[in-house]
Amino acid sequence: MLSACSAGLAFFTLHSFWAWAAPIAIFIAGSLLAEYAFTRLATPEENQRDLEDRVRNPPK
Repeated sequence: MLSACSAGLAFFTLHSFWAWAAPIAIFIAGSLLAEYAFTRLATPEENQRDLEDRVRNPPK
């Protein structure tokens, strides 16, 4: 959520090439950081439930 808000703020404040590149980079970095934090902090049971949920509800 924080990375999405930062990306939106960057888009509306920058007025050049960076207006497109910065939000995309911020969103990707935030997503990677969130995934890394989840895998480091989640218990094995939470990881198992997450994998099962991904199998049952694949992204579209």
